Amino acid sequence: MSKPGPSMHRELASALKQQAKRAGERAPSVRGADWRTATVTAENGDGTVDADGIDDIRCLETYSQPAVDDVIVITQSSSGNWLALGRTTTADPDWTPLTLAAGYTNPGHGYTASYLREGRRIWMRGRIGPTSGTIADGDTLATIPTAIRPGVAVAWAVARDAATMPAVCRLEITAAGVLRTFQSSALPQWVGLDGISYTI
Repeated sequence: MSKPGPSMHRELASALKQQAKRAGERAPSVRGADWRTATVTAENGDGTVDADGIDDIRCLETYSQPAVDDVIVITQSSSGNWLALGRTTTADPDWTPLTLAAGYTNPGHGYTASYLREGRRIWMRGRIGPTSGTIADGDTLATIPTAIRPGVAVAWAVARDAATMPAVCRLEITAAGVLRTFQSSALPQWVGLDGISYTI
């Protein structure tokens, strides 16, 4: 039986080298830390998410409101542990005007009534007033879009015109998305949404 020639030894050595390289590229212990984007498939309620077939990815404190379908940045340590850094965005977040109920408009001062969505956090700003007169107790000012409605009714004390003191009244959003205000006497000429925030 003849011995393998030098060229066969070189080919075998090259094949083993390539195999080791491929294994190293897949092994975090060899490769070191790594990061990539992934889509959340489950929010586990314990500070972890599942994404792209990876289970129990620990979330950073700054990513405190994960949701299914979030596109997030995940990173892996050299020991193989995964960490979710937070969600990514495909567009510059911007304020979206609310569609007001008939008979309501911006009173001519302050921001136009709008909302801004940051993940599961909703912010509002602006002022709403009637086209004439005052805001009736319990009247509907707008219906919030389905995608940003809170799961339960939420309410705030908000600024109003200074016709009465203290210059605040109750504003609420129902689970059905109805934005309305309550003031049984000294009815307001406008109410403000500035500073309202809630999660969905």
